Amino acid sequence: MVGVSIPKIVIHHHSIIEAYMHAVFYKNLIQFRHDPTKLFVIGLTVICSATIIALIAGTDLTARLASPLYQCAFAIIGVGLAPLIVDAFRDDAAEGVITAIRASGQTTWRYPMAQLVTALLPPAVLSLLLATVPTSLVPSLRPLAEGGQGVAAALTPLPIVAATYLYQLVSHGKAIFMTTNTLDHGIADDASDAAVPTAPLAIRVRDLTFGYKRNKPVLEHVDLDVPAGQSLGILGYNGAGKTTLFSLITGLLRPWHGSATINADVFHSMRDVFQLTESGNLAMNMTIRENLRFHAMLYATRDDPHPIDLEHLDTLPMVRAFELQDHLDKKAKELSTGLRKRAGLMAGLLLDPKLILLDEPTNAVDPITRQLLIDLMRQLKADGRTILTITHDLDYCRQVADRVVVLDDKRIVRDCMVADFADEDAFRNAVTLGRERDHVDFGLHMNPASGKESR
Repeated sequence: MVGVSIPKIVIHHHSIIEAYMHAVFYKNLIQFRHDPTKLFVIGLTVICSATIIALIAGTDLTARLASPLYQCAFAIIGVGLAPLIVDAFRDDAAEGVITAIRASGQTTWRYPMAQLVTALLPPAVLSLLLATVPTSLVPSLRPLAEGGQGVAAALTPLPIVAATYLYQLVSHGKAIFMTTNTLDHGIADDASDAAVPTAPLAIRVRDLTFGYKRNKPVLEHVDLDVPAGQSLGILGYNGAGKTTLFSLITGLLRPWHGSATINADVFHSMRDVFQLTESGNLAMNMTIRENLRFHAMLYATRDDPHPIDLEHLDTLPMVRAFELQDHLDKKAKELSTGLRKRAGLMAGLLLDPKLILLDEPTNAVDPITRQLLIDLMRQLKADGRTILTITHDLDYCRQVADRVVVLDDKRIVRDCMVADFADEDAFRNAVTLGRERDHVDFGLHMNPASGKESR
């Protein structure tokens, strides 16, 4: 069994909702701090607004001129800070942050609410300072700040930022609104007669159909049962819908028809489910240590307020096994693909999941990392974890998977046990559907100009 040390993080809040909001605020604050462009924009916005206020205070302008300039100073705050939230949802979806939030078991609406508060807080604070500090120092500004007109001017940045937020939510927030709960009780009652498992079902997929464009399904009428404790390899050519199947199982996408369900009698919450995305579920502009703190905040509960030992990360067996102790304070975007996958896998497994979904874990990694992943998966399988792996690595399947299914032409076209194949050639021929090609003629012996064979 993979060792996980007793965690030490402390939650200084009275409810899990507050702790969750704190986690999102922490992530956003760290990302702001690590992004010099955003810091420059904030500084430039403050300077421009303050310059206009100073201009009004330092010149003898009539009320007719001073009033619109005063309003303009606050509008600049809204216009300057609104772009800071642009693409926040898209980046979080691409980097697996929404996947991590979804896996923490939190109610989906809390994430956009936390993002809204994060978006409105900076302009609100800057507007308050701009409306109070200069007027307390310069009496001539008080007539502009008093009354309904002054209040309206101070509130000007908020609708600008709110409108930008809503636009981003609608245009890039699909990953949030498409999520659905796939945990269900008693799914073993509807197990298929084709293969009745001795272990309870972990996952049941029934008549599943889904596509990203109308009338163009990616998956069509897919049926699949996965017993608890099984290691399943999911194979198929590029574009066959393998990653889409994962997203449907975990509830990140809603099916057009049919269902994909995780057995709630085996996995009691989404906290038992870990899905490794291409980014490793890591915010790229945060260090590995900061990513781990963010995940620990998301997973904190009253019964377990410290799911990761953040005080002794360097000595944790999982960290040392992946040789990440020297990389904890590096940003995820600074790591190689192999190290990022190590870090993402380590971050997820520190939270002790029972259902593990991996998307191309051995793709673009060095041989040492690949073997490390294989050894880890074999240990997790021996420990009774349920593992689903999307992969093109047939050797990985031979070593880790109990069973493989092959997706092709929108459906599962092959479902077989790895142990049923006597040798590697038979296995390879079966899972590639007999489409392997030898001695392919690429025309390299032809003369490019004439199209005739070169001598």
